[in-house]
Amino acid sequence: MKIAIVSVDNSKLVRIGGKHVHQNLLEKALLKLGHEVGVFYPVPIRRLNVVGKLKVALWSIASAPFEFIGSDPIFFAFKSYIRYYERFFRKMDFSEYDLVHAHDVVSAVDVNFGKIVLTLHGYYAKEVLNYNSFRFKKEKLREKIYSYCYEIEKAAIEKADFIIAVDSRIKDYIVSEFSYPSEKIAVIYNAVDTERFSPVSEKEKALIRKELGLPLEKLIVLVPRRYVDKNGVQYAARAFARMKDSDFYFVFAGEGPLKGLIEETLKGKQNVKVMGGIPNTEVHRYYQASDVILVPSITSKEGVEEATSLTMLEGMACGKIVICSNVGGMKEVIKDGKNGFLIEQKSEEAIIEKLVYVKDNYDKLEEIRKMAREYVIQNHGYIEHAKKVLEVYEKVLDSVNL
Repeated sequence: MKIAIVSVDNSKLVRIGGKHVHQNLLEKALLKLGHEVGVFYPVPIRRLNVVGKLKVALWSIASAPFEFIGSDPIFFAFKSYIRYYERFFRKMDFSEYDLVHAHDVVSAVDVNFGKIVLTLHGYYAKEVLNYNSFRFKKEKLREKIYSYCYEIEKAAIEKADFIIAVDSRIKDYIVSEFSYPSEKIAVIYNAVDTERFSPVSEKEKALIRKELGLPLEKLIVLVPRRYVDKNGVQYAARAFARMKDSDFYFVFAGEGPLKGLIEETLKGKQNVKVMGGIPNTEVHRYYQASDVILVPSITSKEGVEEATSLTMLEGMACGKIVICSNVGGMKEVIKDGKNGFLIEQKSEEAIIEKLVYVKDNYDKLEEIRKMAREYVIQNHGYIEHAKKVLEVYEKVLDSVNL
């Protein structure tokens, strides 16, 4: 089979974030299984040089001069950003491929091809607002952005021949919000590279800590999350701000508008490190050096919830104690007290209580760490994940060829 993978997120140039990992693992697995794969990713606008960015702006103005004159500057800039990707995908020729697998609604809506599988990693229109809450502050602007993105989302979903949702809540959203046939949606949870994300011995853990400049004797809590509202990082920071420095060491790693807030919340605290994003090719070492992986996600004011968190799966694959908020795809994976722990969202007290419990009982929790690893191997290995995706491809091709 010959498959084209398309996405606005260029996972060849950007190696941070769950969606980028997902795309690369799928490509890797399909190639291992003997299929041909082509990837079509535009260069991110932020990676363009000054001349490239100027060309994008001038082309956008030339294509809609009247809109430029009368539009809100932020709204016009956002539409220019989308048009850049639209133009990229509309020029692509997929005639030599059996089907196209799109990993977001922007790429899907602009692909000119008759067989499209669409993976939805989240709620596009709502997440645009959530991730850009610092930029889209005026209510009128937020409404315009949401309406514009919603129409893109709607058009892409209607165009797709089959949809893969990464958790059951996203499937429910597609059916209820867009009346998409449920029989044309498959829930396939995210995958993880269990070869790279794997347990290490206590001796190896100590060596990795030394190499990374992390303390040897502390209980290290890793929070590798994008700094945005729905990831709940602010609650983790507030929780640690109330805890004793002597017992724990926190590592925050990610990118996003809330980084300054996290740094301010933890100002003056010892035993904490607030980092930028760590490339996925390196981040497994931070997992292996840690004791606890904390995923404090929340339901945002836009109603956005975490899907099947890759952070959660990578932590489980490394045989770590994973503590997750009881939201989204996490509560579909974590069996509380068996392969991890679930806590109430938006609760600093719940975070503190569970971390203290883990510290006091760490040596007794070996079975949970073992079950976490086993669960991921059985249910989230990337080769098995790709086999499930291939079943979707075959359904689409069979239906088109009837």
